[in-house]
Amino acid sequence: MRRSSLSTRLYRRVLILLALTGLAMGAVIYSVANVEVGRAADAQLVNASRLLYMMMQDELTAGALAARGGGLGAETDPLLSSEERKAFHASYDWCMFAVFWQGQPVARSGWGAPIDLIPRTPGLHGFTAMGDRWRGYGLLGSDPRLLVVVAERDSMRQFSMVPVIRKLAVPLILLIGAAMIVLWWTLRKSLSEVERLASSLSARSLADLTPLQPEDWSRDLGPLITALNTLFARLEQAYELEQAFTDDVAHELRTPLAAIRAQAQLIHRTAPDALHEDLRRLLAAVDRANALIDGLLTLARLNATSVASRSVDVHALVADVVAEAVMNLPPEAMEFTVTPDHIVRWRCDPGALQIALSAVIANAALHACEGGHIDIAVVRGGDRLVITVGDRGSGVASTDRERVLRRFERGASPRPGSGLGLSIAVKAMALGGGTIRLEDRQDGPGLLVVLTLPARPD
Repeated sequence: MRRSSLSTRLYRRVLILLALTGLAMGAVIYSVANVEVGRAADAQLVNASRLLYMMMQDELTAGALAARGGGLGAETDPLLSSEERKAFHASYDWCMFAVFWQGQPVARSGWGAPIDLIPRTPGLHGFTAMGDRWRGYGLLGSDPRLLVVVAERDSMRQFSMVPVIRKLAVPLILLIGAAMIVLWWTLRKSLSEVERLASSLSARSLADLTPLQPEDWSRDLGPLITALNTLFARLEQAYELEQAFTDDVAHELRTPLAAIRAQAQLIHRTAPDALHEDLRRLLAAVDRANALIDGLLTLARLNATSVASRSVDVHALVADVVAEAVMNLPPEAMEFTVTPDHIVRWRCDPGALQIALSAVIANAALHACEGGHIDIAVVRGGDRLVITVGDRGSGVASTDRERVLRRFERGASPRPGSGLGLSIAVKAMALGGGTIRLEDRQDGPGLLVVLTLPARPD
């Protein structure tokens, strides 16, 4: 499964952290607001009880209550006038009240909980009546036998976030959306240094082990830059050891092969005709061994080649490679055509392209002897350069085309070869970001090798 990018994962985690933090803060704010609302409601209960006591102060004297004889007064002789009831109800329309003298009710509001269920204790208290929870406050009068109780339903006191959320929904959504965009932009901006480092490393060739300059990068990347420079130093040392070993091996192998070839040529001059065919096969084997060593050396050196980039006349480069190939062929053995016949400029590494072309044209010359004709075409597009090399040989089966591009892999052709030519071309093209593919010729039998180079910045 493909892993998400570092910025996406970091963005997702920051969003989760912010969401959890927001929820925690909302819960804390809700709890604190609920407590404060409860305190405010309790304070209003206290104020309501005091207001009621003030309005009934004359009627709530001990003498007046004693004259009434206790108990709720008749409707024609209320302890509170209708105007006083309206005044209380206008000030605290969510409250009910009850007045107790020596524990007996002497007055009450015309609404609210039944009088028998109201606690007759001073201070704040809660009780249940008619299926609802109530909150009440009992105020002792100047005479402790007098108790004024004011109560209200708990549902009137509860603080609900729903109306607040409804009012803040649109602003919150806009604010959260803007915050997410700013957060994403900030993360991308912060990680741009990592992307720049990745681009810088991707643009390097295998042989480019130049240390990175720490001052060119942010301080946060300092440990990573140091680790990369240490890795570059180790790779450079390993490349040098590998190159020295390859050169030593090549020298040690070429020396005896040169001696064998020289001795075989001397023997060929004086040997009887019956031995000439054996000596010819011996010389061919020595040449194949030399070609194999040359191919291995080329592959090894390509690993340590620094990639250059400059404007190159590709037509002239192809002409040079063809001229060199013709020099190694018998006279009139091969005919080459190169199109177009004018300058075609492209920005690339001329050394790597020459190695790739030499390997492909040599391979075509080896397998095109039957046709004796090689067609080379250079096509420049907007974003790529395509060079095709076509021969008139037996071609390569479609099932073998990927395989013969690998080292020591050969096609079905009986002609001798080291099995390294096309793999060298693949390696050389890869240095510049290019590719090679094999196709059938569209105008008859033969193999078409397509070399593609992408455009490189100036």
